[in-house]
Amino acid sequence: MADYPDYWDQVDLENKIDAQGIVGRGRRRRRVVTDRMNPFTAMSDAEFFDRFRLKKASMSDLIEEIRDQLPAANDLRGCPVPPYLQTLIAIRCMATGDHQRTLGDCHDVSQTTVSECLKIVSRA
Repeated sequence: MADYPDYWDQVDLENKIDAQGIVGRGRRRRRVVTDRMNPFTAMSDAEFFDRFRLKKASMSDLIEEIRDQLPAANDLRGCPVPPYLQTLIAIRCMATGDHQRTLGDCHDVSQTTVSECLKIVSRA
């Protein structure tokens, strides 16, 4: 029974080390890259219009017009959101009035990312 607290101290230490990205003998944890759906290719024209309230051609024109004002998808932290997806997320939030958390779940991003997309695209 004396070993019981020592065991949990060791588990806590391993969890702290794991949280820092160090696993085993100095190896870093593999980064998981999320494969997000591209609504332009995955949805029909009717589905796309139903979700975003714009046709694919109009949305493409809008994205091309504001692309230079959106941050590039070369972020080294986690899984960056490409400019076209930033625009789609913001437009869908504006068009449907869905909650940010719900939209984030639909597009595999966090609520904070949805909020940032809204802010950036609105300013652009």
